[in-house]
Amino acid sequence: MFLLRMSIAAVVVSIAAGCGSQPIGPAIAVKPGPGKPFDVYLQDDAQCKQQAREQLAKPASVDSTGKLAAQEAQMNVQQRYFAFYLQCMRDRGNTISQ
Repeated sequence: MFLLRMSIAAVVVSIAAGCGSQPIGPAIAVKPGPGKPFDVYLQDDAQCKQQAREQLAKPASVDSTGKLAAQEAQMNVQQRYFAFYLQCMRDRGNTISQ
């Protein structure tokens, strides 16, 4: 009986662990901005990926009326990650491919 309970617990834990997976990396090509050294671009990339993960950990943004921002509310986790990452990279002067 103990072995059966442990087996069930292991299955439940493994299923729950799969539900909380991190989003995959960006799927849109981003290039260094004009004149930007590649090592600086790599730093931007790493920092923007980290910043996007941190943004996902925060609750969804709320506007002044107390409602979720409409665009963000309709995005899934992966789409929100892409949006945060791309905005960060754009803000740092990198080129976003369309």
